[in-house]
Amino acid sequence: MDIIFTIGHSNHEIADFVALLKKHKVNMILDVRSTPYSKRYPQYNQEELRLVLESQQLYYQSFGLWFGARQPDPEHYTSEGWLHYSSFTKSGTFAQGVRNLDLFLSQGHVPVLLCCEKDPFDCHRAIMVARALSLEGYDLRHILADGKILTQAELDEKMLDKYFPKRNEGNIFDLIDGAVSEEEMLHDAYLKRNEAIAWRRDDLEQP
Repeated sequence: MDIIFTIGHSNHEIADFVALLKKHKVNMILDVRSTPYSKRYPQYNQEELRLVLESQQLYYQSFGLWFGARQPDPEHYTSEGWLHYSSFTKSGTFAQGVRNLDLFLSQGHVPVLLCCEKDPFDCHRAIMVARALSLEGYDLRHILADGKILTQAELDEKMLDKYFPKRNEGNIFDLIDGAVSEEEMLHDAYLKRNEAIAWRRDDLEQP
């Protein structure tokens, strides 16, 4: 099973960030930010970051086109203007990103999906990209700020705890939106988290 890490640069000093990558033997950074720049943390601007990574023999690739949270195609946005993650991850654009990812994996690279948020629970790298990849059989592992790993399965549990906290009370399920099985509850939980964190466009026609 192919292992893919994710990480948020947050406010890490660049040396600490590199140390986290090397701790987990990552050698390729796939930047999934649609806009790979940071006013607050300029060390993570694309040009500066690429130079630092290359000096540490770490490869850098921009993946915002395929895996970014701000997609240009209005087809994948809801009438309220937020990007519907499961719709987008079924698109040809996302599929091309997966093919590119598979190429790097076949070459023996150990990739990490880079975004900015500290907690994967609050970031599309986990809620959109890692969720879709995990459903296809990839092993997703989220590197936390302290260097520990949160697996996608553990993130699934956090998702259920957030949106279906009573699911384990005997035989009583949270019958929210008609969800009765754990798989259905998990699908609904990810959709709710998607709506909560998704980037919103203001140029779509409202019904």
